[in-house]
Amino acid sequence: MFNKVHHIGIAVKDMDAAIALYEKAGAKLLARETSRDGATDLAMLDLGGDLIEPISPLKRGTALDKFIRERGEGLHHVAYDVKNIDGVIADLKAQGFEMIDEKSRPGFGGHLVAFIQPKSSMGTLWELVEDI
Repeated sequence: MFNKVHHIGIAVKDMDAAIALYEKAGAKLLARETSRDGATDLAMLDLGGDLIEPISPLKRGTALDKFIRERGEGLHHVAYDVKNIDGVIADLKAQGFEMIDEKSRPGFGGHLVAFIQPKSSMGTLWELVEDI
């Protein structure tokens, strides 16, 4: 069902500082954009073939802003590469997983994405990602 880890999402307060930090560690910035709703600054960095996605809130009161205020910066989610994302969502729901997204939606970089409730995945937010 899951092919591999697609990327690791890291919640950060300052996107420019996060990019600079990862670049010091040898990462290459692949892309940076604002989420469709304008609430989140997103970047994707390649670190030796593995992808790191710093995410930073652009608005107060968003779920990401609340996450950082309550838990601090750090691991936000693990994203998994899948094929036929809507089929995977249906399979997960049939197995008892609680979905945040009942169907896929457009995400960063033109991918389709969907999130799984952390209480269904041992407290870690999982993201499904399908390259299209």
